[in-house]
Amino acid sequence: MNLGRLLLLIGSLQFIIAMLAAEQLYPGYSPLHNYISDLGALKAPTSLLFNSSVVILGLLGMASAFLLRHELGRLGALVLAVAAAGAVGVGIFPEDYGTPHVVSALITFLLGAVAVIIMGIRRGGVYKPLGLAMGAVSLAALALFVPRVQTPLGIGGVERLIAYPILIFLIIYAIGGEKTS
Repeated sequence: MNLGRLLLLIGSLQFIIAMLAAEQLYPGYSPLHNYISDLGALKAPTSLLFNSSVVILGLLGMASAFLLRHELGRLGALVLAVAAAGAVGVGIFPEDYGTPHVVSALITFLLGAVAVIIMGIRRGGVYKPLGLAMGAVSLAALALFVPRVQTPLGIGGVERLIAYPILIFLIIYAIGGEKTS
């Protein structure tokens, strides 16, 4: 595994683990009814864990975009890097900061889904339909999330339908070996 893929893998896995741990450490937190970023609010007992983890996700994502730029192509590397920069913004500007946080999260979610689609198409093989499907799920969930459409999943569940497909695809992509087509 090359360094770019390794950093993508580490960044994604450490964030998922930190987020799941933070959910358990935050008294009364509900993955269905709380936003993911509630874990990083300044007064949250999990703010240091969550915010440092999302910054690490972003920094490693930007490094990966640079290291994988030839494989991802100019557009894919740029979109992944900007999505990752958005993640850094989420950690630097917790939800208490209002607009800077919302803009950072929107950049991360929207461009993360687009990056997954581009990466899948560029990689080819099984990654193409997987990237298209997972990116589409994230974008569809984002379309429900932004206007706060009520679903049985709650706002937290819908938000996870944005984030998890992106993170899962990045993990699969990272461990998948060389380009298949």
